[in-house]
Amino acid sequence: VELTPELFEYLEKKVKSGKYKSRSEVVREAIRMMIKADLERILEEKGVDLKKFEEEREKVSGELIERKYKAI
Repeated sequence: VELTPELFEYLEKKVKSGKYKSRSEVVREAIRMMIKADLERILEEKGVDLKKFEEEREKVSGELIERKYKAI
């Protein structure tokens, strides 16, 4: 990946802040944020209420976790 000096310096500052261990971690986090933003945009375009979607996702996740650990 080629970066402008400004973008490279931005990555360096993020690493030096201590929140990230490497420039690669910063880039991975940025990509994850882009994916999330794209998914949210798609859901909004389809008329899905994002807050309700998150609530349902949490509910289902909780139920799956509960089911998994009850079986043990």
